[in-house]
Amino acid sequence: MQSIGASFPRSPALTDTHLLHPVRAWLVPLLVGLGAYTVAVASAFALLNDGDTLSHIVIGRWIVEHRAIPFHDPFTFTFPGGSWVPHEWLAEIVFAAVYDGLGWGGVIAATGLAIAAAFALLARALQRSLGPRRAAIGALLAFALTEPHLLARPHVLALPLLVAWMAGVIRARDEGAAPSFALLPVMILWCNLHGGFVVGLLFAGLLAAEAVLVAPASARWQTLRGWGVFLGLSTLAALVSPNGFDLFTLPLRMLRMSFAISALSEWHATDFQHFEPLEVWIALAILGGFSLGLRLPWTRTAMVLVLLHLALTHVRNQELLGIIGPLLIAAPLSAQLGSPVSARTGSAGKRAARGLTMVPFAAAVIAAVLIALGFLSTALALDRRGIGPREAVAPVLAVDAARAAGLTGHVLHSIRFGGYLTFVGIPTFIDGRADLFGDEFLACNAAASAGIGEALPGLLDHYAIAWTLFEPSSAAAALLDHLPGWQRVYSDDYAVVHRRNM
Repeated sequence: MQSIGASFPRSPALTDTHLLHPVRAWLVPLLVGLGAYTVAVASAFALLNDGDTLSHIVIGRWIVEHRAIPFHDPFTFTFPGGSWVPHEWLAEIVFAAVYDGLGWGGVIAATGLAIAAAFALLARALQRSLGPRRAAIGALLAFALTEPHLLARPHVLALPLLVAWMAGVIRARDEGAAPSFALLPVMILWCNLHGGFVVGLLFAGLLAAEAVLVAPASARWQTLRGWGVFLGLSTLAALVSPNGFDLFTLPLRMLRMSFAISALSEWHATDFQHFEPLEVWIALAILGGFSLGLRLPWTRTAMVLVLLHLALTHVRNQELLGIIGPLLIAAPLSAQLGSPVSARTGSAGKRAARGLTMVPFAAAVIAAVLIALGFLSTALALDRRGIGPREAVAPVLAVDAARAAGLTGHVLHSIRFGGYLTFVGIPTFIDGRADLFGDEFLACNAAASAGIGEALPGLLDHYAIAWTLFEPSSAAAALLDHLPGWQRVYSDDYAVVHRRNM
């Protein structure tokens, strides 16, 4: 078993190769990033398969127009002025700016660029310990686990920050040092893009505990002080947000919303009745431990088990296992697997190193120009093709038909359509902001959509609903067909419109 020391030994061959070949060190990560970008852009419709994307654009526009953060809801007629935590406000500004400048093609390209950056950084971090081939395999496995949750939403814009933060703190721990304060700006940006920053703080704390636990008695106080200062400053950095302490209390409130967790698909437990990439991960772990004899320090095993528990409990957390897991195990596995590359040594290698000192800057400039050109080309090409959200989340024809029929007033609708209604300026009954509506309201809305008891007639009367918008397969749409005083005025494969007879 790998002994637990102050740091994990790194292959000198890998280090030398990194120094002698700075351009080559980024070749595999860039290829990994290009592959991730290509897959993301090729799945453009899948990236836009969430009505919340539309809501994020509208909220970003509102912030820019009003130069303020909407702590009190301006979009619904059910909770006007209701308090909520706009913890993704900066990402929403980004989405709004990209959409207004480059249309849906820009949104797709920006999302793809964030995905590419995340997996390029992941491959680069893994390569330091495992070498390019193994790093590419690790990034591929991570992508397979993350791909189902890749959407044009704030959590994807924050993925590069998740990788940068975790790679930084894990590398510091593996080298027996406290993390660099250069990571603090990453935390400031992260906490304003997405609430996932709390995971970064959690694992930084776990790594700090590991560092103190294994440190020699003579160095324990110094280790505690170094990591303690970093964690304290990181927590303060996470408060550099308009939301303040609410960013820390929001996850706790969400975890107490039992109905929301049970109802929202991304909070469901992993379902192994269908193939899940997580099965491959579990199989590889068993193979490595039982057949190849690979071992991890118990502290790293415990952290991986925490990630596995999160991934099994809520499917949305599989991306955390996919990204953080390989970073946690890379250094200890490298010490057992040995170096996959050999270094160039001697005077020839030194001359090569001196000759390449100016290459990284020139290569970085060229890469930046190519990335910018690729981004703009993708955005313009996709926008010209007219790619946008599908009718399943953006019922354009149904809403146009409702307007043509002169339907006004309050609308009761599927939660899936809330984003589009907000996007076209119609006050909504409900949308994806679970913390605004609360468990009781969400449960009542779900019962109405399912046609349970008197839930639907009760909501229709209580909120003076004038028209409705549901999926054709919903129980609510079927019930409205037979409900006295209601008439179907439009239907297609994606949406059904009913009106109240006056």
